[in-house]
Amino acid sequence: MSPITVKNSHHVVIHAGSIALAVIAQVSTGIFFNLAQDSNVPNALFQTSSRNVSETFPLEVTLDWWSDCYWIIVDLWSMAWLLYAVVGLFKRNVLGPESCCPEIHPPVFYFMWTMINIARMCSMALWDRHCIHGAVILEWILLVLSFYMLYMSYSNLDKHKVWLAINNPSVISWTHYLTQNGLAVFAWWSLLNAVVGLGIVLKYKIDVPDPLISTVVLTIISLCAINWFILQIFLLAKYTRYTFSVYAMLILGLGAMFTRSYRVHDLATNTVYCGFLMLLMTVMNLIHLISACLHTDKSSKPVAMEPSVTFEDCEKVWHTNLRSDDIKKDFCKI
Repeated sequence: MSPITVKNSHHVVIHAGSIALAVIAQVSTGIFFNLAQDSNVPNALFQTSSRNVSETFPLEVTLDWWSDCYWIIVDLWSMAWLLYAVVGLFKRNVLGPESCCPEIHPPVFYFMWTMINIARMCSMALWDRHCIHGAVILEWILLVLSFYMLYMSYSNLDKHKVWLAINNPSVISWTHYLTQNGLAVFAWWSLLNAVVGLGIVLKYKIDVPDPLISTVVLTIISLCAINWFILQIFLLAKYTRYTFSVYAMLILGLGAMFTRSYRVHDLATNTVYCGFLMLLMTVMNLIHLISACLHTDKSSKPVAMEPSVTFEDCEKVWHTNLRSDDIKKDFCKI
């Protein structure tokens, strides 16, 4: 066996190990979350379920109790794209296993997901012990990591998109609709929880009055959503065009805030604000859907149908585990 083959096999083993760690962490988080919700678990383990955190530290924009079901959806979607990565280890293209040839999601991607799930478990435990500062810091850490993973997926897919469109086009669709949309769901649901957690810190540790801090929370969410809309429609459309799950998750989250604070005969200002934001997210979602439907993805066409795409457009990519004097892998094999 040549040194290059050995190095390649070692890299596949590292890649497979990182995926295995991510799957184990995801399953462990699901079990931990179910235990936290189970009222039969002894109080020595969980003194306060995550459902009761909103009762202990209420805000006008606290998420309603039924929003706990969203984490089930998020976790199932996360497990789906992780299982797709596992399947990709056994499916091969002309370069090797689909999961790492070309390497859209490197081992560090899956190591970061493992860290995110560890942070989630620690955050839940800290909320149960009323360690507000620590819990909120961990929520913001996993938020930053999840958005960085989304950035990594966008940039690496775009880097290899020309080669994939010719040699392995199904990977593009699976990455767009399963992995990237799943990551977006997790990232934006984490953002909602992190911003609400920040509001809890400001109210219960710094004594900012609640109507004001709830307005600040909604304003932060709206600014983040508007910035995402601008990036998605105008600046980073080629990366984010097929990410459709963001506005749906925001509408569901704002809906949980709305039902929590809604009173027929005593409609609070923040409740009206929340309803307006739900309408705004719906309009932005409609604009994005129309924009995506009207767009024609030229990169998915064969080279023969696109005279502008030449072999020079297909970049030659080095395997990350090879030295600069090793043999170069040409990703433009047709």
